[in-house]
Amino acid sequence: MGTTRNFSLNRKFKGEKITVKLKKILEPKLPTTFQAASSQDFTDGEVYQAEFTDQTLTISQRTIFSGCSFKNTTFEFTDNTISEFTDCVFEKCDLSNLNFNKIGIYRSVFKFCKLLGTDFTESHLQDVQFTENLLTYANFSGSTLKAVRFLENEAKETFFTACNFKNVELLKNQLEAANFWETVLSGIDFSTNQFERMEVAPQLAKNMKISLSQAPFFTSLFGIEII
Repeated sequence: MGTTRNFSLNRKFKGEKITVKLKKILEPKLPTTFQAASSQDFTDGEVYQAEFTDQTLTISQRTIFSGCSFKNTTFEFTDNTISEFTDCVFEKCDLSNLNFNKIGIYRSVFKFCKLLGTDFTESHLQDVQFTENLLTYANFSGSTLKAVRFLENEAKETFFTACNFKNVELLKNQLEAANFWETVLSGIDFSTNQFERMEVAPQLAKNMKISLSQAPFFTSLFGIEII
C-alpha cells in the first residue's frame, strides 16, 4: 500500500508566519532498483520499474508505465495513442506541447519539468503532484483532478475549464490569467497564489479562500463596490 504524508508549508503574512497544512496525497511507489526496459516491453505495451534518462521515447500504441523514473526525457506520441502512468516520477523533462489527451496519471510527481502548452484535456489525474514546473498555456480542460497538488508552478494562462476538482490544492503558484470557467471552485484556497485576474464563473466561485490583496478582483467579479 502507498504511504500518505502530511506536509506543512510556512508562509509569512504581514510579518507573521502561518503554517498551511497540506492534504494527504499518495506518494509514488518506486522500486529500490530499476531495471532496463526492453523493446519487447514497448511491443507488449507494458513497462514496469524502468528508469529513463536523457531519452526520447516514441510511443505508437497504448502503453502502461508503472513504477518508472523519467529524467530529462521526452515523448513522441502517434495520433490517438492513449497511455497510462502509475507510480511514476518526471524530473526535468520537457513535455511541452505534447498530447496527453484522455491520459490516466496516478500516484505520480512532476517536478522541474517544462509543460508549456501540454494538452491534458479530458484526462484523469489522481494523487498527482506538480512542483516547480512551467505550466504556462497547459490545458487541463474537461479533466478530473482528485487529490492533486500544484505547488510553486508558473501557470500563467493555464486552462482548467469545466474540470471536476476534488481535493485539489493550489499553493504559491503564478496563476495570472488562468482560466477556471465552468469549474466549481468551492473549498479551493487561492490565498497563497499570485494573480491580478483570472477567468472564473461567478456562480461557481463560492466558499473559496482568498487573501486580502485578492479581494478587489473578487469583489469586482461579483459586482460589489467597496465605498
